[in-house]
Amino acid sequence: MDNGNPSRITGGRRRAGGGRGSHRAESNGSSAPSGGRHRAAGALPFQPSRFHIIAAIAGCLVIAGGVAVGASVLGGDEPGYSAGNEEAAPLLYSNGEAVPGDFTERHTGLSEQIYAELEARYGLTEGELYDGAAGYRVVLTLDRELQEAAEATAASAGVAAVEPGSGAVLCYYGGEEATGTDQVGAAAPHPTSSVFDMVIAATALEGGASIESWWSDGDTDVTLTDAVRESRSEAVDAIAVKYGTEAVLDTAIGLGVTAMSDEAGTAHSFAEGDPGDAVNAFEPVDFGSYAVSVLDMAAVYATIAGGGVHAQTHFIERVVDDAGNTVEADRGIPTSQAVKPETARDLQYVGLGTGDAIEGRDFFGLAGTWDDESSQSWYVGAIPQLSVAAWVGHAESEGTAGLPVWKQVMDSAIDVMEYEPESWPGAVGAGSDLTDDIENDDGTIDPDSEYCQANPDAAACGGEAPTEEPTEEPTEEPTTEEPTEAPTDPEPTTEEPTQEPTRPEPTTEEPPEDCGGWFEPPCS
Repeated sequence: MDNGNPSRITGGRRRAGGGRGSHRAESNGSSAPSGGRHRAAGALPFQPSRFHIIAAIAGCLVIAGGVAVGASVLGGDEPGYSAGNEEAAPLLYSNGEAVPGDFTERHTGLSEQIYAELEARYGLTEGELYDGAAGYRVVLTLDRELQEAAEATAASAGVAAVEPGSGAVLCYYGGEEATGTDQVGAAAPHPTSSVFDMVIAATALEGGASIESWWSDGDTDVTLTDAVRESRSEAVDAIAVKYGTEAVLDTAIGLGVTAMSDEAGTAHSFAEGDPGDAVNAFEPVDFGSYAVSVLDMAAVYATIAGGGVHAQTHFIERVVDDAGNTVEADRGIPTSQAVKPETARDLQYVGLGTGDAIEGRDFFGLAGTWDDESSQSWYVGAIPQLSVAAWVGHAESEGTAGLPVWKQVMDSAIDVMEYEPESWPGAVGAGSDLTDDIENDDGTIDPDSEYCQANPDAAACGGEAPTEEPTEEPTEEPTTEEPTEAPTDPEPTTEEPTQEPTRPEPTTEEPPEDCGGWFEPPCS
C-alpha cells in the first residue's frame, strides 16, 4: 500500500442549492407560451364590432383569472411549480430543475438506488412515480452543477460527494455509459488500499490508544500518526492485529461501510448493523485488499469530518405531490454517534497533509493505490462541509490519478456551494501512548530504536532521569537546617509567644460571634 498525502483540510456550511423559483422541463421540449397573439392558419378575416371587442376583453380577464388560480394551486409549498410546468419530469435536482431526459439511461445504478430509497422511505414504487395521474415529483439531494462537474471526469473514474452530518449525496458518478458498470455503488467495490487505514486508526483510538502510541514497522518504530500518514503497512497491520477483525469491522460499519467483499470476491452485507459471520471471511492483516464501494468510503470520511456522527447516505431530499406539497416520509434518515468526538478530532489531525491540493484551505485525506490486473488509484478526503471519494481505474502517473479527480470535484463544490474556509479544531490527544508493540519480552525497548531516540529518559529505554530524581530530592529534605533551627532558637529565647496570647484574649470572643453561620454549596 502506498499513501501519498499532499493535502491539508478545511470546511464550512452547505448552501441550499439554487433558487426556489420555477423551472422548465426543457428535456421534454416544452416551453412557456410567448406573449402576444397569433392567428390560426386559414382563419377567415372579419371586422370586429365594439361588442366583439368588449366581449373578447371580458373573456381574456376570465381566462387570466383561471390561470392565476391554477398557478396558485400548482405552486404549493415547494420550488419548481408554476403555470405551464405541470408536465415536468418526475426527478428534479436539489434546486428544482428537472434532470436531463437521458438521466436514468446514463445512470442506471444511481436510478435503481433512488427508486429503492423511494419505496423504502415513502412507500412509492417506480411505476407510481411515472404515473402521470399521481403527479409525484422527487427532489434529489444531487446538486446540478456539482453533478455535471463529476460527470466531466474520466470515463474510468468513480466519484461521490457526501455531506457530513446529513448524509446527503451531492454528486454521484460511476462512468456507466462508458464501462457499462456503476463504479461507485455496491455492485462494483474496489480494494481500498491505504484509504482504509483511517478506519483501523479509528479502531485503535476507540480502543484506548493515542495518536502518539508506538508500533513496529519492520526495522523501524513509528507513531500511529506517522503509520497512517506515511502508509506504513506493517505498522497498520500490527494495529489491526492487536484489536482484531471484529473490532475493525464494527468500527467500519459504524463509520458508514455497508458491505465488503473478501479476497474471493464474495460480498458481505452489513445491513443488520454488525459483521455477523463475515468476521470469519476477513484477516486483520489484509484489510487493504478487501473491496468497498466508493460511496461507502465517502461516507466514512464524512462521519469523521462530522465529529463522529454518521448519517445514512441518501439521494432523496423530499417528495412533493401534484400540488407541490411535501409528502411525509414513512422513515427518516438514521443518525448515530459512530465514534467519540475526541476520536474524530484526532483522526482529522492524523489525516492532515502538508501540500496545497486546495489553495488556502485545511483538509484531511489519504491516497492509495492498488496494482492487480491494472493500476487503481484512490483519493478520499474532506473539508468540514463535504467529503469526496474518488477512484480511478487504469490509473497512471504512479498512482496520483485519484487526486486530480478528487480536486476537480472538490474545487467545483467550493465554488458552487460557496463554502467558506474553516479550520479543524485540532487534536485532543486522548488515549494512552502505548509501546507494548515495540517492547522486548522483558519490557525494555532497544536504546537505539526510534522511540528511545525520541524519549531517551523513558524507563524502558534505560534512562537515568527517573533514577536521579528520587535520590536527589529525599537527600536534600533530611539534611535541611530548618528542623534543627526551628526547635532550638524560637522556643526558649523569644518572649513573643507569652505576650501574644495575652494581647488577643480580649478579642477572642469576637470570631465566634461573627462566625455564627456557614455556607452550604447548592445541591447538584
